[in-house]
Amino acid sequence: MKIRKLSIVLFLLAVLFQIVLLLSIAYYKEASIRSGRKIIVTAIPFDPRSIFRGDYINLTYEFSRIDLKKVARSKDDFYRGELVFVKLLAVNNNWVATEISDTPISASGNNEIIIRGVVNEPNIRNVINVVYGIENYFVPEGKGKAIEKEISAHRATVELSIDKRGDASVCKIFIDNREVAFR
Repeated sequence: MKIRKLSIVLFLLAVLFQIVLLLSIAYYKEASIRSGRKIIVTAIPFDPRSIFRGDYINLTYEFSRIDLKKVARSKDDFYRGELVFVKLLAVNNNWVATEISDTPISASGNNEIIIRGVVNEPNIRNVINVVYGIENYFVPEGKGKAIEKEISAHRATVELSIDKRGDASVCKIFIDNREVAFR
């Protein structure tokens, strides 16, 4: 009888641990979004469809493609999968990459922010592609095509929240300065 009770207790502890783990991940992401600095960036979207994941908008950003000849850098060569820190500078209502490093860097003013990413395509003609984890934005089933039509004819911008560690999250999408409502 004692072994059975112990088994039940261990099972419940395992289930409780998994629930706490899932909730802590969600809490961390929500806290990151709430406490992060909000910036508006220009996006270059298109709307793919995944049978398993549903409708989503794939977003790329001007600072996703970095010309190493035009930015300060910590070294000459970056490799696929390498963690990098990119300094963005606000220039004429747009955020552009001004520095890339494989070690943490800091922003020196209100018009700068650091975003953390991973090199996706290294040094092809001194240009690298960096992904930040903000490239896919899921939309309600059936909304992707309508958003794609609207975006193709207008200017799309995205509100990002970037926390102190440089982790970014998509908060809102705007088309011609109007927030896209997913209802």
